[in-house]
Amino acid sequence: MPYIELVEATKVLKIGLPANVIITLVKELEGTYKSNIIDIDMDRKILFLSIPSFKGRFVPIPKGVRITVNVFERSSVYEFQTVSLGVIKKDNIYALPVPFPDVVRKTEKRKFVRIPLYLDGRFYLSTEPEAESFVFTTRNVSAGGLLMVTKKHLNVNDIIFIDMKFNDELILKRQKSKIVREDSKVEDGYVFGVQFLDLPQNLEKALVRFIFQQELKLKNVQGAAKGR
Repeated sequence: MPYIELVEATKVLKIGLPANVIITLVKELEGTYKSNIIDIDMDRKILFLSIPSFKGRFVPIPKGVRITVNVFERSSVYEFQTVSLGVIKKDNIYALPVPFPDVVRKTEKRKFVRIPLYLDGRFYLSTEPEAESFVFTTRNVSAGGLLMVTKKHLNVNDIIFIDMKFNDELILKRQKSKIVREDSKVEDGYVFGVQFLDLPQNLEKALVRFIFQQELKLKNVQGAAKGR
């Protein structure tokens, strides 16, 4: 069974499931917001989400804004891209309706597993051909991002573009990414949590497979050490 696959939305999207609403294309609304599925109208093919929120603050999303929705259930995440139909009041509750998708992308949560891995790479602050590059070293990686150490100071929400080679077949080239947190500084430099943005599906799938393979190797090494 693949770690990422397309499944029929009617089989997996259910009322009550928690969700994240992600906006990347509208700068003033950019972010990840908590939500959940509160109703489904299959006659009109509309899915109703609770008003997305961030730290308890409701964020009404205007009609026409493109969003990515991640719905969580046990060990799986179901993702689809859609568009806001504008906030409405439904049964005395404000809701965010979106078109009900035909299919969703199912990802096993192995995508979010982080493994310790030390790799060197470079990042840029723009995609300009002559943009200055800065060296970094990873501390851990997942299919969704990495933890890096660099001499260059950055700010949370900064957008960077990463060049990094995992192996001969898996290479990131100017991969758009976002600084999502800053950890305590270490002797080697500043420490940042990085999230990959707009990762192509084939690249994401390759990263999931790579992480899984590295995780198996790590478990084998740990098992051999215990057996000594």
